[in-house]
Amino acid sequence: IQRDKPVDVWGWAKPGDEVSVKFSGRSGSGTADKDGNWRVQLPAMEANSEPATMSISAGDNTLTFENILIGDVGLLCGQSNMQWGIGASNEGNLEVVSANFPNIRMLTIPQIFGPELKTNFPRAEEYSQITGEEQTRGDWQICTPETVGSMSAIGYVMARRIHMASQVPIGIVNTSRGGTTVEAWTPLTRLRKLDAPEVKARLAAADEQLASYSPEEDLKKQIAKFEAKVEQMKKEGKDISKM
Repeated sequence: IQRDKPVDVWGWAKPGDEVSVKFSGRSGSGTADKDGNWRVQLPAMEANSEPATMSISAGDNTLTFENILIGDVGLLCGQSNMQWGIGASNEGNLEVVSANFPNIRMLTIPQIFGPELKTNFPRAEEYSQITGEEQTRGDWQICTPETVGSMSAIGYVMARRIHMASQVPIGIVNTSRGGTTVEAWTPLTRLRKLDAPEVKARLAAADEQLASYSPEEDLKKQIAKFEAKVEQMKKEGKDISKM
């Protein structure tokens, strides 16, 4: 949890439920709205490396989250150079085997797609082409040699250096996605509020492209492209059994 800033805690419950949040000697309460959304704000707290427990109660249900630290939280955004894992970097194996930092925590957001605004994300097991292994996304992990391999190389090195210099807990949230622009994962409602001519022009072009897009025609083009590739491979005497 970010130090020296008010702590926002949010989630979902039955509409109208009273929600109580307790953490590190502080407490707060709120009410779930008609859609079940609730948000409670706790006062700012100083950095603390001692693990603390948060309990959230609503109705007859209570959730307990343990081993929470208070320090600095960083957000990693960018393309493949930010997404690239430390385990796949030059001499990354040396970094991995020495990555015993229990006060560094890492969260990688799962790859979820679509034009709708996302209010949540799942825990997910995803295959990494970079490491050649399954990796857990969507959940906080303690930095160890077993967990750090698929962590952003830039993010890990930054977190380690800041942690060693400041001696406060560091949390890293990795939202980077190779081959994307920042507009692709910024809510449209935010983009449409910007007055910059470049943004307005880009949105207008995107709106026009979406309006004229035909999934059926696009599928036909993709099939034709695939069939042409197969024919070309046949002419070149290449194996098409895996196509």
